[in-house]
Formats: sequence, C-alpha cells, structure tokens
Amino acid sequence: MSSQKVSEKRGPIRRQRRRGRVRLKRLIAAGIVIGLIAVALLVDSALYYNKVHAGVSVSGLSLAGLTHDEATAALTRYVQGAQKNPITLTSGDNKWTLSPSDVGTEIDVAQAVATAMDVTRKSNFFVNAVRRFKLYFSGSNVPLRGTVDTALMDNFLEHIAEQLDVPPVNSGLAITDGQIKVVEGRKGSVVDQVTLRGQLKSLLFTLHNTELPVPMIVKDPAVQAQHTQEALSGAQTMISAPVNLTSGSTGWTLTTEEIAAYMDFTSKDQAGVSVLVPYLSADKMKPFFDQIRAKVATPGVDATWASDGKKAWVVPAVPGGSLDAEATAAALTVAALQTNNRTAEVVVRDAAPKLTTDQATAMGIKDRLATYTTEYVGTEDRQHNVKLTTKYAVTDNLLAPGEEYNFDQHIGPRTEARGYRQAKGITGAGKLEDVLGGGICQVSTTLFNAVFDAGLRITERHNHTLFIQHYPPGRDATVTTDGYNFRFVNDTDHYILIRGTSTGIRTTFTIYGTYDGRTVKSVFSGFTYGPKRPEVTVTNSSLGPGTTLVDITGQSSRSCWVKRTVTYANGKSKTDTFYSEWPEYAKVTEVGVGTTTTLPGTPTTKPPGKGKTVVTGF
Repeated sequence: MSSQKVSEKRGPIRRQRRRGRVRLKRLIAAGIVIGLIAVALLVDSALYYNKVHAGVSVSGLSLAGLTHDEATAALTRYVQGAQKNPITLTSGDNKWTLSPSDVGTEIDVAQAVATAMDVTRKSNFFVNAVRRFKLYFSGSNVPLRGTVDTALMDNFLEHIAEQLDVPPVNSGLAITDGQIKVVEGRKGSVVDQVTLRGQLKSLLFTLHNTELPVPMIVKDPAVQAQHTQEALSGAQTMISAPVNLTSGSTGWTLTTEEIAAYMDFTSKDQAGVSVLVPYLSADKMKPFFDQIRAKVATPGVDATWASDGKKAWVVPAVPGGSLDAEATAAALTVAALQTNNRTAEVVVRDAAPKLTTDQATAMGIKDRLATYTTEYVGTEDRQHNVKLTTKYAVTDNLLAPGEEYNFDQHIGPRTEARGYRQAKGITGAGKLEDVLGGGICQVSTTLFNAVFDAGLRITERHNHTLFIQHYPPGRDATVTTDGYNFRFVNDTDHYILIRGTSTGIRTTFTIYGTYDGRTVKSVFSGFTYGPKRPEVTVTNSSLGPGTTLVDITGQSSRSCWVKRTVTYANGKSKTDTFYSEWPEYAKVTEVGVGTTTTLPGTPTTKPPGKGKTVVTGF
C-alpha cells in the first residue's frame, strides 16, 4: 500500500482523537464548575441555614445572617424606634406632621420576617439557588405591611381639609327689592383625600422621615349658571301673588314679601345634571307654623279601661293630629308655583296618644283582683275631704310590675289651695279637733283593705291611735303629714289598675290586673285588753258652777293582730302579720267649780310622729 493511502487513512483517526480529547477537557471543566457550584451551595446553605440570606432587608433594615427570632427582635426594635418618625405634609406655608403612632399604625413584624426568610426558600431548588446567587450582587428589600386606625386617619384628613378646602359655590338666585337675579357660582379647590390617604398609608409603612405635598383637586360647582333658568322662572311665579293656606274654615294668607322671605333653593338631578329649583323652606317658616300649630292640632285620647265591677277591658285610644311642617311647606310650594288656584291645605299627621291601644292591651289589665267598700256619714266637710282625697289617690292609677304606690305622694299636701276643708281629725293624746283634711283616713283604710284582699305586698301600714268602730278590727290604715304613710308594691307580673269612687259616705276601691292564681286567707286574733280607761276631772274657772264638759272621751288600751296568708299558683305561700295597738287615754272632764286644778293620773303620753303634733283623719 502506498504511503499516500496510509496517510489518508490515519487523518480521520487523528481528528477523532483530537475531538475526543477536547470533549474530555470540556467535561472535566464542566465537572469542576459544577463541583465548585455544589461546594458554593453547600457553603451558602451552611452559612444561612435557618437564617435570613445575605442581601435581604426589610424596609431598608438588613436582616442578613439572622435567625427567625433574631430577625424578629431586630425588626421589632426598629419598628418601635421609628413609630415617632414623622411624615411632613405641606401646602404653601402650611405644614402638618403625622407619625405612625398618631394614626394607630400596626406593623406586621411576623409577616415581614416570614417573607424575608422565604426569599430563598419559597420555590424549587434550582430557582432558589439562582436567587441565592443573585442576592450576592443585587439585594432584595421586603416592604412592611400592616394596618392603620381608619377613624384616626379620617380625622386627620378632615382636619387638613377643614383648613385647606375652598368648596365650590353653586350658581343661585338672589331676591333684592322684589327682583330675582342670577348669582354666578365659582369653582373650588379641595384636598384629594382618596389620593392622600393612599400616599400616607404607603409612606407610613416605610417608617422613614419624608415630606409630602398635599394633593389638591379643582371641584366644579354642582349647579352652573345655565342650570338656573328653571329656578328663575319658578321663583318669579312664586312671588307673583299671595298664597292662601286653609285648615277647615280657618285660613291664612302669605304675602309676596313673606313668600320671598320663606323661599330657598335646592338642586335636583335632571338627566344627570344638577338643576336649581325653588321651594318654601319649613325651617324659615317655623315662626309662622308655631303661630298656627295649636289651631290645627287635634288632641288625641289615651287608651283607657271600662269595667263592669268584675272584668276590665281596653277602650281604644283615638289618635290626635299635629301640624306636619315639611308636608305643609311642600303643599304651599306647589300652590305658589301655580299662576291660579294658589291655595294649599294644612297637612296634619297622626299623633300617637301617650297610651296607645296596643300598649294598654299589653298591660294585661282584665281581671278584678279585689274590691273593698267602707261607709261613714260624718259631716258635709268630712265627706268633701273624702271625695277629694279619693280623686287624688287614683289620679295616676296605673302601677307597673315592681312599682311601689305611695299614698302620701299621690294625695299631696292637705291645704285650702288644693280644696281641703276643716273636719274632725286625731291631733294626739286622744283628742279630736277640726283640721284640714279631716276624714282622709277613710280613703287610706279602704285602699289598704282592697290591697290586703288582692294579696299585694304591703310595705308600710299603721293603725290609728284611737280605736275606730266603723273600720274592720285590726285593718285600719292611718296617714299623717310627714309621718305615718301607706305604701304597697305591685308584685305581680303585669300592670294593675286602681279604680276609686266615693260619695263622701260610701268609698270603694277596686283593683284590676291579671289574675295569677294567688289566694288570700286571713285570721283575726281577737282583742287583748290592757288597763281600763281612767277618768280624770279638772276644774275650769271659765265654766259656770255645776257645768261639766268632756274634753277627751279617752279609751281603754287594747291590741290585736291580723295574719294574712297569700298562697301562690306554684303552691308557695307567704304570711304577713299586721299588729295594731291602741294606748290607754284618760277620760278628761272639765268642771266649772272653783279654781283650776289637775288631779293625779292626768295622761302625759306624747303624740307619735317625730315630736310634732300628729294630725290624722279617722
């Protein structure tokens, strides 16, 4: 074989060998690079295991190389220290400062640290490796997030707006000397609160001192001059002639001058455009309405109760009527915008009574719980006092559940101005004398016995100091000015109604409510007698010889008790004992013989009641 052929045969082999060596070198180089990268990654992983990677910061604060807890502590200190860093807002010569703490800024430190930790951990291995490599050449800053107190922010923005806002002025109408003219509006300049709020929230979370110009926007008036023509025409019609207002047969006339004084303007949307419209203002017409209010009102009638002595039922309320100022002003506006028939009717709205039918029904007053009657003739003046006191006692005759009835407060002072007359009453130490209001204890005793039989809780009751035959034994109830009183509580679950009537001789109280199943039984102890009445004679030089006068009839002492047992629907019961005792009073007879002497045994008993003379009816 020739040398040329051998040479041609060996050439491709050499080339293949050279290419093989090149590939091997490349593979070795790639392996070295991969190895270096692997080593670098291992070193990087070791350096930043469970730590924030190099190049990572939060709001400019580097957290590189810190563990989660270390980063949290560092960022917390940074946030706390920066809470007073202010943002300075400027507008011309005006300046305001706002610190994060001023608007209750709360920074989410935990979320920021978690994001910083996850910068090189949140994706797959290869993506995270690339991010780690890049962080050595270009850092990553994590922004802070959090919340602000919306109310505090709004207050701050409104404070700035109050100082800077120049609101637009709508075009309007002015009435001068009976002539209506168009008044041009003007544009305004107001704080752009939406934009400013967003800017502030972003800057607050950076925790950096910075200066921020307050953004302003130009605001056009809602009503332009070209949109006042309808109002101009309407206003001219309104003041063209008087307007009449009627209520039944009563009427009033508004002059053109008054119409002009009561006129106002508002805007309404008309095809997307704010148009000025005239109207008569109820606020401006208030003095006029106040003058006619009473003349157009109709009084309402409260719900009440009727009864047949055994049952009670609601008599429905009757609504009243009162002036509706807004609606009446609107009716006058309609009339004033017409060229003829310029008359409006007063608008009256229903006025609910103080006690509606539904409210009365809900009180549950339907059953007679008890009734009691006493009779005593007495003098005409005593009868008058009894009738008057019965009226006062039931003026406010509804008692709510748990409410206490106070007899003395209900009847009030016993004075001539309130109609009371002189009649016999107990004035102490067994004496009967004419006093204002004599006889009123018949009323308190009658009411006490009705309450007693109804089984209601009695909180105060006292017997008379003189025994009175015409009352049931042990069941009288006296009242004195600033002393003894009669009180009881409505201990049912519903309202009770107290009805009282009196002829002055015969007095009756009836109590209505919801019968709850309670029953009442009573036991009278009988009388226990003490010392008998002593008799004392005294001389009186003002009486003629042989003349006698019984000054005090006196009484023997006695006492008793009455037990009342109230048994409730659940089977439980309660027993109350009402004690009564009457002291011994001597019979004192004056004899018109010789000089006045006081015989031994004359009573020195002081009348009860805070050291004052006690005056009671009987």
